[in-house]
Amino acid sequence: MTTAYEPHPLSAMFPPLSEEDFGKLAADIKLHGLRQHIVLYQGKILDGNNRYRACELAGIKPTFANFTGIDADARNYVISANIHRRHLSREDRKAIIEMLLKADPTKSNRQIGEQTKSSHHTVEAVRGELEATGQIAQLEETTGADNKKRKRKAKHKSSSGKGEMEKITYQKVVNASTALNAYRLFEQHLLDVLEDVKEKSDFSQADELAQATIEKLQEKLNVMQPEMADEAA
Repeated sequence: MTTAYEPHPLSAMFPPLSEEDFGKLAADIKLHGLRQHIVLYQGKILDGNNRYRACELAGIKPTFANFTGIDADARNYVISANIHRRHLSREDRKAIIEMLLKADPTKSNRQIGEQTKSSHHTVEAVRGELEATGQIAQLEETTGADNKKRKRKAKHKSSSGKGEMEKITYQKVVNASTALNAYRLFEQHLLDVLEDVKEKSDFSQADELAQATIEKLQEKLNVMQPEMADEAA
């Protein structure tokens, strides 16, 4: 009798494939066989739920490999194995960031950002929400990937009552460092909104807006270039 395996709770971090992508996966496995083991942890599927279902649909016998380690290692494995191969919505990525911060708030924003392929500004915004609601502690320092502890930058209260992601404005740009910080923050805002356009409308609309923005940026650079040449002269 064939053993039926259930998904491990840690595997629920990532949503299942769309019906279209799942159909393609099942067809590929039926044609070429299963080329990547299904990974088990604590007797449940840690990675490969879609492959497991696709094997059943295609009539292919699945192969398995066991993951050894603790829950923290298993969580990191799931993220590492899936973050590159999945198209995640902003909400999905935010949920993963929240989970990692709750599991270990001492990790730096940059470390979690690298792990989830997100901007450290995005991680900081999520951290701020969790701290404000008491879901994680407000720490004075965090630990980077090099295991060195660093002081967190002090937050400045906003008189307008806006969220952390909206605090930097052009009025507050006073030098090269703050200008770069402002640009990177607004760039992340733009990427997030572009993702919203794609999800709420369609890719063609997002592509049209992105191309128009690229053209405007190039026009701006063309205007700025003579000024740069004059300064260098």
